[in-house]
Amino acid sequence: MDARLSIIPLLVISIVTGIGITESYGHGLGSETMPPVTIVMYDGLGNEPFVVEGTLEVNSSTIYTDVDGEEKGIRQISINFFETFTYVESNEVKPIDNVTFQVDLIKSGNVIISETFQRDDGVLIMNLTPSDNEQVQVMERETFASFFGLASEQYNFEGKIFENGGLYEFKITVITINSYDNVLTDPVNYELGISIEETTRYDIDDVNYGTQSLGIITYFDQIIDFEYNNETKEIKFSFPFEWNQETIDQTTVIHEEILVPKTFGDLLVSKYVATLNGLELPESMVNIDDFSSDDRLVHIVVSQNELQEIFSNNQFNENLVLITVKPESDLPLSGVTENGQFKINLWWDDELRSGETSILYYDVLDTFLKDRPIAVSYDLKVFHDGKEIGAKSGTSSNSKTQSNSLEFFIPSDISGIIVLKFENLDESKVANLQIPLVVDRKDVSTSFEYQIPEWVKNNAGWWADGQIPDSAFVQGIQFLIKDGIVIVPVGESTAQNESSIPEWIKTNAGWWADGQIDDKTFATGIEYLIKIGLIVV
Repeated sequence: MDARLSIIPLLVISIVTGIGITESYGHGLGSETMPPVTIVMYDGLGNEPFVVEGTLEVNSSTIYTDVDGEEKGIRQISINFFETFTYVESNEVKPIDNVTFQVDLIKSGNVIISETFQRDDGVLIMNLTPSDNEQVQVMERETFASFFGLASEQYNFEGKIFENGGLYEFKITVITINSYDNVLTDPVNYELGISIEETTRYDIDDVNYGTQSLGIITYFDQIIDFEYNNETKEIKFSFPFEWNQETIDQTTVIHEEILVPKTFGDLLVSKYVATLNGLELPESMVNIDDFSSDDRLVHIVVSQNELQEIFSNNQFNENLVLITVKPESDLPLSGVTENGQFKINLWWDDELRSGETSILYYDVLDTFLKDRPIAVSYDLKVFHDGKEIGAKSGTSSNSKTQSNSLEFFIPSDISGIIVLKFENLDESKVANLQIPLVVDRKDVSTSFEYQIPEWVKNNAGWWADGQIPDSAFVQGIQFLIKDGIVIVPVGESTAQNESSIPEWIKTNAGWWADGQIDDKTFATGIEYLIKIGLIVV
């Protein structure tokens, strides 16, 4: 007789976790391993109870696949319910058979998937595929598997909402174990959050370094606002966060990464200061990673204990985390060689100007020896548009009080970006570093000119007098901005619930048309319209 057919439905009389509750919570990581639960079952025949201690583990990953020439990231979620005690010698995990899961997947407060799944091996894999569909759809498993090369025993969903990473909330209930007939009278409930890495780029225009692509990698929730201040060099961004004790208890860590292009010399400083909701973060929470080739990574890591302290000592009016990061000082600049062995700090006393002799100072440090100065051979060259304008070879100083220097003349016909190339440190072909600098630096606060043609004032005057509607004015300005006729320095656009243009903008337009205010004041009003989302560029 098949053993499965002879099983008498079991009665679960208790479910106890390590802390004595039937619900477990987790929040904010790319994977979560929940506290063990003990399930005790009696067969009603007076036999010894059957005991299972189970652990739920949820992991996320992203599979990048080319679809019609476009790279798509499939978010793969794996849910695994297994026996807590494994075979230690082989590190083998013993699965719990015939598990029925009820899964609710919640994104931005909305339930986007609510399904029941039966898994013979206790492992559930869900593939979340971006598409143009506004509503989440279940895909045919065999079709999906053959197209993307994934196993057919996976459940596949597609929808536009899966284009975004950030925080995905799960409510998971274990309904049966060992047999699909064994319906637990007291199901095991889990609530947890899984953060799927999401990278967002923001192009900013710097008067000295040109267009630079800053980035944020969030491991918590989606970034909802981003700003860069050209004058203070401050990066500011925010994401949703409910400031209550339950959220703090569920949040193991908040981890954000800022991507700084290595072509953006002003931000390649040796130290940053950061704040969270206006509170300065300790230096230990801000870490620089220079080991990638294109971008510097600035890690902001706030642990649960630190979040608890912030929450206990402060009261916030908005349910969000607002992070700011800026250089502690303009100098020194710093970088790490390709092989990760040497760090170089670079500074100078006077602004670099064409037609003058400049002196650059630098220290060569050994990263393996806690940034201790080290004596190694090196080559240093200075380039402008690929042409060498300065050079030095030698052995660096290992003194903490005596730095290295390069004195060179900057020709009068050279301005803009020059590049310092440190090469062949300690005769290693992979111990190289480039740092960009600026000759004849432009003042950010006075360098921008608002280039608004005179004829645009006529339209503004007609609008202020009520001769054309708001929509015509908005469409006209939008066209002018997109075509580069009107140029205004704007931050990241953030749509708000505004139904009409504020009256003060119309008043400004009338004053501008009459010559009572200058171009900059009017352009600031246009910038505001972009900021609140009434004009989208």
